[in-house]
Order: sequence, then structure tokens, then C-alpha cells
Amino acid sequence: MAPSVLLSALIAGILGLLAHAVVGRYLWQLPVYLVAATVGVFGGEVIAALTGGGWLRYGNLPVGSAVIGGCGGIILAWLITFRAMTRDDGDERGGNRSRLGAGTR
Repeated sequence: MAPSVLLSALIAGILGLLAHAVVGRYLWQLPVYLVAATVGVFGGEVIAALTGGGWLRYGNLPVGSAVIGGCGGIILAWLITFRAMTRDDGDERGGNRSRLGAGTR
């Protein structure tokens, strides 16, 4: 395997695990952040190659563009998973009052 692909996979793995450590709450979010970081890193590399540039190039790999793309993918994944976790189920009483017995008659 090419060293640039391995470095890209390493950067994506670090970004995905770091994102899960910072904002992840559930185990099912870990693969979501890893996939989002991988897609973002390789997407950042493709965009850098198409535009003919790249930021913080290390050999053939535009590391800065890959990190920016990975962070963008993680932010998008966080927005999607945050929306899935905070979806309102129609309960007018907020919190966990019914489980604690407070506010019931």
C-alpha cells in the first residue's frame, strides 16, 4: 500500500477517534465518525488535487487540506447524529419527571 494512503488512513483514524472522544456519547457514533473522517480526508485530498494546490503538503499528501476535509466531514456527521439524538418525541413534559415520580398525580 502506498505511504500516502497509509498516512491518510492514519489521519482519518486519529480525527475520527478524537471526535468521538470529544463529542461522542454512544458507541454507535464511533463508526459514524470514523467513516465521516475517512470520507472527509480523502475528499479534501481530491479537492486539493482538482484545484491544483494543497495546504501543508507532505510528499504527495496535502495534509492541511486533508485535515480540513476531515474536520468538515466530522462536523457534518455531528450535526446529523446530534439531530438524531435530540429528536422530539412529542412529550410536552421535559426531562425525566415521569421516571422519578415528580409532577405526577
